[in-house]
Amino acid sequence: MSERVLNLPNVITLLRIAAVPVVAWLILQQHWEAACWLFLAAAVTDGIDGLLARWLNQMTQLGAALDTVADKALGVITLVMLTQAGTIPLWVTLAILLRDSIIVLGALSYRGLAGHIEIHPTWLGKAHMFAEFALLTLVLAGLAELLDLTDWLQLLFVSVFVIAVVSGMQYVWIWTAKARRERLAARLTR
Repeated sequence: MSERVLNLPNVITLLRIAAVPVVAWLILQQHWEAACWLFLAAAVTDGIDGLLARWLNQMTQLGAALDTVADKALGVITLVMLTQAGTIPLWVTLAILLRDSIIVLGALSYRGLAGHIEIHPTWLGKAHMFAEFALLTLVLAGLAELLDLTDWLQLLFVSVFVIAVVSGMQYVWIWTAKARRERLAARLTR
């Protein structure tokens, strides 16, 4: 990994982090169309910065950490604010927040046990992030009257809920299996 931290992918990630309070302010002001377009732009740059980092061979540990922070900040803040605005049901929000908490607590517990951590997103985890960001974009687009999702919203909510629950269960299984392997390895080396 190249460690030149001020590079194009990291600058894009920093811009995505800077967009978070602007999206939040736009939601508070009920500027739905502007919030929708800025959120969508920030979500799309999530893929762009990673591709550029690999393509330009500019991957850094800082960039990977900032990317995670940007994703979580953008997703969680938008999700909570739209829930407070009454446009996303609380049960969907709680499922997503519980899933994210399980992942973080599992990773921290594993690090405490093993002394190190290796996080590799699963395809289901990536599908969850895509579904969550798609839902947030579509809800904002509906509020901006760019789309009429009246007939689809309940299906979207249920789909994201199911993906969040199944993805959370997958991470519990992964962290539990890793912890078992670490305990077994520790016993064998004694």
